[in-house]
Amino acid sequence: MQHALARSRAALLPIGEGLGSESLEALLAATGAEWIWRTERPEGGRLVATHHRTARPSHGGPWPSPLALVVETSGSSGAPRAVMLSAGNLLASAVRVNRQLGLGTGDRWLCCLPLRHIGGLSIPYRCALAGAAMVLRPGFGAAAVAEDLGRHGVTHLSLVPPMLARLLELGDPPPPSLRVVLVGGQSLSPSFARQALDSGWPLYVTYGMTETASQVACSDRLMAPPGAGAVGRPLPGLEIDCPACPDPAGVLRVRGAPVMAGYANPRRLPGQGLEDGWLRTSDLACLDPAGVLHCLGRADDVLVTAGLKVHPARVEAALARAPGLGEVAVVGVPDAVWGQRLVALYTGAVSPAELDAWCRGQLPGAARPRTFIQCPTLPSLPSGKLDRHRLQELAVAHSAASGL
Repeated sequence: MQHALARSRAALLPIGEGLGSESLEALLAATGAEWIWRTERPEGGRLVATHHRTARPSHGGPWPSPLALVVETSGSSGAPRAVMLSAGNLLASAVRVNRQLGLGTGDRWLCCLPLRHIGGLSIPYRCALAGAAMVLRPGFGAAAVAEDLGRHGVTHLSLVPPMLARLLELGDPPPPSLRVVLVGGQSLSPSFARQALDSGWPLYVTYGMTETASQVACSDRLMAPPGAGAVGRPLPGLEIDCPACPDPAGVLRVRGAPVMAGYANPRRLPGQGLEDGWLRTSDLACLDPAGVLHCLGRADDVLVTAGLKVHPARVEAALARAPGLGEVAVVGVPDAVWGQRLVALYTGAVSPAELDAWCRGQLPGAARPRTFIQCPTLPSLPSGKLDRHRLQELAVAHSAASGL
């Protein structure tokens, strides 16, 4: 259906399962969707597809390239909205990513990411362009993915860090066919990176977003765990506007062919959310002398504790060096004395007392979490990214239960 719609010059708006009727109607109205297609299986019956018209056609413009994909996005926080991507955006992204990752005829890309988010949706376009095959695994299960890798001779694999952690827990080495494991969506723990590299996993780290049709920057194959926030060089043809390292990171702006046509609106007019073609992100970044992009947190995630500004992503990067730590997230909760108190939620064998002692010797006072919550797993969104709203709720609930 994805490719058939592209040939018909019709745009695809994927809708996730479980979307309530109210949210669905709001999404359809916001995007000016003209048709909705549903598949369902009546009890005891066979799969049936139904479709109906929701609105009269609304033609915005001017469009130098046909609208091809509309993707709902909320990132890790914030109100949901949808991104309009043209055929030109998708082609420009696929050409650059395929070149960076060496995707070609005869390769096989295993897709286990959701097909309603850009990380999963971009894979069919890349494979079609390259003449490669896509192996589709609906949903991520570590054992099933590990079996697919060997059975199908997979060469390329896309993961978010928690998925990589689950595969490492299995202890199985990667198959000889696997050349690229693309890791994105959130920062990669140095301990996970070191474990994966020592086991022979071919890691590439990437930074991107729905608004850029996936990647903005991508590393070469890692030979060592990346430094804090280091991603890789921006893809060719993308203009990057941010400070030069080691100056303090600033808000990142991006412009170029893969950048969206605009945020969705009922009339489908391009340009909303762009300033002279520039996309202003919510991420803080800098470019080092080698041209490598360093992403150092979100501008809207700054916490103020004891009158000092603290970036959670930087604290997380420092904590990731702690022995026995798996995944980690840092949030702030209200505090009568400090204004905000830093709370670290994490997985791993290290105890809260041990982690607190490690932090006292490694982190300055303002950047040191005062509360540590050990979790079996950290909550995530359907895209695989950490669910910052749920993490915040867990931290607030723990503080209330502890009388803090």
